[in-house]
Amino acid sequence: MEHELSAYYDITHGVGLAILTPRWMRFILKKDPPVTGRFVKFARNVMGLEDENEAALALAGIDALEAYFKSTGIPMTLTELNIGTKHFEAMAAHANEGNYLKDAYVALTTEDIVEIYKTCL
Repeated sequence: MEHELSAYYDITHGVGLAILTPRWMRFILKKDPPVTGRFVKFARNVMGLEDENEAALALAGIDALEAYFKSTGIPMTLTELNIGTKHFEAMAAHANEGNYLKDAYVALTTEDIVEIYKTCL
């Protein structure tokens, strides 16, 4: 998904990942709640957070990651980079060419990818 952003627009891979990753995480957490355990581990082991409520902790970990990226001063939305929806459909289709992401950590459809891009605006 990020490679498509870098291919269509003049943004660095790291900035693209910083914009996409938290939104992708939230999307797959909602789409496939059993991934909550993985995000709980991330929140505890990487972000140093604790909470008895695992669903809340998973989201807090994602929020902490996004806050870290923001603290570096890099753009955190596609809008900040003057990127709109114009190429989302084509980018998503290419990212998922041959239904490539059906075997991803959480399977994604081309429509899912478009939705994730939209959350990055």
